[in-house]
Amino acid sequence: MKCFRALLMVPLMFMLLLPAHPVQAWEVWTTSPWLALVTRFIGGVFVTVHPIETWNTEGETVRKEQINKINKQSRIVAIDVADASRLGLKSPDWEELAFLYQRAPFGKDEADHFFSDPSALPFIAQRVFSVLSQFDPDNYSYYQRRLSEFQTRLDSTVIVGRSLLAELPLLYIGGSFSGMLTAAGCTLLPVDEDVKTSWSRGEELERIHSLAEVLKRKKILVLADISPQKKVRESLKNNKDILFLERPTLDQDLLLFFHGQYILLWNRVAALSQPDPAPSKIKKP
Repeated sequence: MKCFRALLMVPLMFMLLLPAHPVQAWEVWTTSPWLALVTRFIGGVFVTVHPIETWNTEGETVRKEQINKINKQSRIVAIDVADASRLGLKSPDWEELAFLYQRAPFGKDEADHFFSDPSALPFIAQRVFSVLSQFDPDNYSYYQRRLSEFQTRLDSTVIVGRSLLAELPLLYIGGSFSGMLTAAGCTLLPVDEDVKTSWSRGEELERIHSLAEVLKRKKILVLADISPQKKVRESLKNNKDILFLERPTLDQDLLLFFHGQYILLWNRVAALSQPDPAPSKIKKP
């Protein structure tokens, strides 16, 4: 009976997050694809989000929309003043331009790390909530509930990660998602700084593949991500012993993405932990 009541409460909780009447979503542009994902979550049914930049198939950040094609009265959210200026967005030319920070605690090259770090994400989401509430104060309470749901689901996702991956040793090449991994209790094995520098220049890549073979025999997983330079990415993607972590797609729920990454790691580690098959015995005639 208690289980039945609990199941009834789930749809009720989601109904409370929905507006009482049909709504007309208003549009907002974001400078970053990561920022688009957070804004879409907090904005919910009231907001349609358009990222100015996106990721191409090579993992590079590219323009999705040219600035001169965006209406000057459009609502735009930038990470900070430098982020907006980089794209040609300057006040007071853009009347509805808002910033999460005047000066963000991270640069463009560090966005992957901060937007995938469960210890930093709640602060970013809080600032997105503040901006959306300024744009649309009538729906302040709705955005506040979405912010609360974001925090609750993020905490639950990290708990799942810890239950699956706590104290799991990993060799991680790249580092963009290190916050996501350490939040789940993973142990990231250190790599010599000189070796990392060589890899970042696309040199001594054979050492990565040799190391991956050694660690596979020790049942230790090797990870890589989109952050290394192109030559390194291409080399690592062809190695089946290295798990390559991708960024979320722009139509994906950000927290489901993190949950999926934890499940992906757990499945890969479970497969790696299986005992090696015994060599088949050939019967003599």
